[in-house]
Amino acid sequence: MLESSFARFVATVLGVLFFAQLIDGLFIPPDPFTQLLFIGPVMIVALPVAYYLSYRGGYERLTTRVDR
Repeated sequence: MLESSFARFVATVLGVLFFAQLIDGLFIPPDPFTQLLFIGPVMIVALPVAYYLSYRGGYERLTTRVDR
């Protein structure tokens, strides 16, 4: 498990962007302009979500719900 909150933040953002690129490659036309139109909003959403999960206890809440 990642020790620092910053490492979790970076790993979360990179993971979201990786899966967004996979979805982008499957469902969106391959021109660069359309890909940028897709990845821009994903980045805008990924940063606050990763911040919440990493710095506001989101991962801990998820693990307690899953462990039940």
